[in-house]
Amino acid sequence: MALKLLNPGLRPLGLFDLDDTDGGLVVGGEYVELAQADPLVEAYAADAGQLEDATGILMFSRGVRHAGRLGGLADEGGEAGTEGGYGTLFGSLIGSNAGRATTQSGAVVIGPSTDRASGKVTVWATAGLYGVNDQNDDALALLDANDPVSATAVTGVLGGGGGDHVAIYVGAMSDTSLVSTTNAAVGLASATEYHPIFYSGNATATDATA
Repeated sequence: MALKLLNPGLRPLGLFDLDDTDGGLVVGGEYVELAQADPLVEAYAADAGQLEDATGILMFSRGVRHAGRLGGLADEGGEAGTEGGYGTLFGSLIGSNAGRATTQSGAVVIGPSTDRASGKVTVWATAGLYGVNDQNDDALALLDANDPVSATAVTGVLGGGGGDHVAIYVGAMSDTSLVSTTNAAVGLASATEYHPIFYSGNATATDATA
């Protein structure tokens, strides 16, 4: 899954410590929520600071949405070419010395995904239009316009089903390329590139049974 900023809120919440067990697993677009951490196993990103409450260390963790809790969509990328190719910390290098390249595609990934490198996550908590490439496209492909979107337990991956609603499903977007011939233009079936959703914002979690 990759997060695409279509018409998002003005600014994200910023960089927060990510649950260490989620490190390297966040690829963008999952729902993350502020939670209490186990101080014996959770380290924090030094430049993010140690966020605490009366009970101890706090961090953002993937999972389902709970009404009244601080959360949003994770804005972190996987390595280029995987799960939508959102990006990496330093981007990609095309070519190398004497025009050589070390991958078949000719693009060399520079650096790891940002959550694996820094242990942090950027959270978009304001209402707006976002695009997601779901890790399980079938989950969103089965939805109709205006259907509620929820986050799954543990992984925070978006789809239909129960739980507190995270967003409103808009539709499936395909054939967006402006620099190459689209599938539809050559008589092929168009391929879904991402699913636009309207994230309802941090303050408006609504129970699915309401």
